[in-house]
Amino acid sequence: MDRRTLIEKAQDPPIAFLVAVIVAASIWGLFAETAGIAWMLSITLFCIVLWILTPIPPAYTGLIGIGLIAVVFSTDLALTGFQKPATWLIGFGLLMGEAARKSGLANWVGTSITARIVSESASARPIWTYRRLLLALSIGGHALAFFIPSALVRILIIAPILKETGDLFSDRSARVGLFLGPAFATFYGSSGILTADLPNIMITGFGGSIADHHVSWTEWLFHMYPVMGLTRVLLVCGVVYYLFRPDSDSRIDIPELNRNGATSTEKRMLALLLVGTGIWATDFVHGFHPVVGAVVVVALAFLPRIGVADFQNVGETDFSILFFIAAVFAIGDGLTQTGFTDEAADYLLALVPTEASLAIIFAVVFGITFLLAFLMEGLAVASVLTPVLIPYAEAAGLPLTPVLMSEALALSSYFFPYQSAVLVVILAEGTADTGEVVRTTVACSLATIVVLLPLQFAFFTLLY
Repeated sequence: MDRRTLIEKAQDPPIAFLVAVIVAASIWGLFAETAGIAWMLSITLFCIVLWILTPIPPAYTGLIGIGLIAVVFSTDLALTGFQKPATWLIGFGLLMGEAARKSGLANWVGTSITARIVSESASARPIWTYRRLLLALSIGGHALAFFIPSALVRILIIAPILKETGDLFSDRSARVGLFLGPAFATFYGSSGILTADLPNIMITGFGGSIADHHVSWTEWLFHMYPVMGLTRVLLVCGVVYYLFRPDSDSRIDIPELNRNGATSTEKRMLALLLVGTGIWATDFVHGFHPVVGAVVVVALAFLPRIGVADFQNVGETDFSILFFIAAVFAIGDGLTQTGFTDEAADYLLALVPTEASLAIIFAVVFGITFLLAFLMEGLAVASVLTPVLIPYAEAAGLPLTPVLMSEALALSSYFFPYQSAVLVVILAEGTADTGEVVRTTVACSLATIVVLLPLQFAFFTLLY
C-alpha cells in the first residue's frame, strides 16, 4: 500500500473518527488525576486529529469542538471565541473580499498587472511568464504588509486578484502556484515587519507592559527584515515555483490592457480600501484594533448609493470558517483556564540552557513556542507563553529583544492549517486543496528552519 492510498484510507470518516477517539481517550487516561486538564486536552487532541485528517470540513470539526466544550465545561467558555476581535476581523474580511469581487476591482487589478508584466509573446513561453507573474505578485503581496497590519486582511484583499490572474492559465498547477505564492509571501514575510502580523504586536505589547521593554518599528525592521522579510519572500517564491509550475505546452490567455482605466465603481472600491488601509496604518496613533478598519470598509462598501454591492446579496460568502476560528480560541482559553498552559510553559522553560550560547538559547525558545503552536493558534500561544517567558528571560539575564523575536519566528513557522487562522482562510478560498496547502506550508517552514533560522540566530548573536 503506497503512501497516498494510506492517507486516503486514514481520511475515511469512520477510521478518522476512530483514531481521534483513541487519541483523546489515551490523553484522558494520562491526565486523569486532573480532570479539567484531562478533558480539555482530550477535546483538543480529538479536534486536532480531525483537522489534520480532514474527514469532514475543518469548520464542522470546530462546531463539534464547541459543542464538546459546552457540555464538559460551560457555554461561556465554548462561545468565548465569538467574542474575540480576530474572529470578526475574518468575518468582515470575507465581506471585504466579496465587495472587491462584485465591484470588479479584483478583476481590473489582476488584468492590469498581468497585461503590464506579460508580453504578447508570453503564450509561447508559459513557464517564463508564470515565473515573472509569481515573483511580481509575491513582492506586491509582501509590500502590502507595510501598510495593512493583518495578514488575514491582506489575504482576503488579494485572494480575488490572485484567482483572476491564475484563471489566465489552463494548467491547474499554475493557478495553484499563483495563488499560494503571493498568499504565502504576504503571510511568511510578515515576521520581518513589526506591524504586519498580530502575534508580533501582541508579543511586543507584553514586553512593554510587563518589563517596560519597548521594541520600536525600526528596531524590529533592522533585526528581522533582512533575513525574515525580503529574503524569506524570495525563499517562498522558490519553494512554490518548485512545487507548482505549468507544463511547457500549457495555454495562456493574455488579457488586453484596458486603456480606459478603472470604472467609477472600481475606483470607489479602491478608495474604500485605502480608507481602511489608512486606519490600519495609523493604529500607533489611535490604537484601534484592525477590526475597526474592516468594519468601516464593509459599512461603506455596502452602503446604498455610496457602496459598491448590495448587503442583501452576500449569500455566496462562506462564513463557516468562523466556527473553526471560534473553536481554536475556545480551546486556547480552555487550556489556559485549566492551568495546562502555565504548567507546560514552566516545564518547557526549565529546559532552556541559560549557560549555553545565545544561539542555542534562541533556538530552544523557538522550539518551545513551536511545540505549543501544535496545540493552540498563534495568538493564543503568544498570549499564554509571553507573560511567562519575559520574567524568566529577565531573571536569567537574557537580552529580551531577540528572545521575543525568537518567539515571534516560531509563530510564523506552521505545518498544518489548524495552527493559523490565516492558513485556514487560504484553504477556505478553495483554489488549493488541503494536501497542496499542507505540502506548501511544510516546505516553506522547513526551508525557513533549515536555511534562514541559523542565519537569523547568527545575526542576533553578532548584535548581542
